[in-house]
Amino acid sequence: MLIMTDEKLYGIRPILEALQGERRLISQIFISTQRRGQEIQQILTLAEQRSIPVVMVERPQLERLLGHSAHQGVIALAKPHAYQAWDETLKQVTTTVGPQTVLCLDCITDVGNFAALIRSAAAFGVRVILVPRHGAVSLTPAVAKHSAGAIERVAIVRVTNIVRALEDLKQHGFWVYGADMQADTPVARMAWPERLVLVLGAEHDGMRRLVRTCCDAFVGIPMHEATNSLNVAVAGAILLAYRWDDASRAAVPYKT
Repeated sequence: MLIMTDEKLYGIRPILEALQGERRLISQIFISTQRRGQEIQQILTLAEQRSIPVVMVERPQLERLLGHSAHQGVIALAKPHAYQAWDETLKQVTTTVGPQTVLCLDCITDVGNFAALIRSAAAFGVRVILVPRHGAVSLTPAVAKHSAGAIERVAIVRVTNIVRALEDLKQHGFWVYGADMQADTPVARMAWPERLVLVLGAEHDGMRRLVRTCCDAFVGIPMHEATNSLNVAVAGAILLAYRWDDASRAAVPYKT
């Protein structure tokens, strides 16, 4: 039976990541009788280990349950993804030894961009993503699906006041660098601080004025003169890749 507080998590990779991460309570899994393969077997094995009931159904039943056909033959009923508390997160990042990277997304509104940035963050050693409570896309099953499950591997924190959170981080030795295509310092020449907050602005309007005033420096990506901007998810991936290559591989991980 579908519990009203559950959400429908769908897609093979998002469900596998949720089962492996054990951060979310999954109450039931539905799998198409037509699906086979190693990943489906992994889901079955993990579900058995966690005593999660699995129901084999025909594909049309999955589509009726979800409302569309992008499920890849598997749907899980799970508690909504929880944001991590700011106080707890601040303590974690400020007491961990080694390079630290926090990604701040100032009012990203597109599901695809948000999901792609989560995936890039997980790939390039980011431990925390900071987002505003208002004016930004929320954590939804669609975000989980588009992030290919990376949403389960990064702590995502939602705060009412981004500026105050940035000031909290600065008081603990973090430097705040904003992404700006017009910045004087290109990414290839950037000397990254050990403790970094990288801020990316909204798709159309960029960083809000008060958030921009919190930045200690700005970093840009040189481009051909015929191109004057990049998609925020693409820009974020490039900047995070440079940061990862520079320092983040030496970071000491903690469990999120």
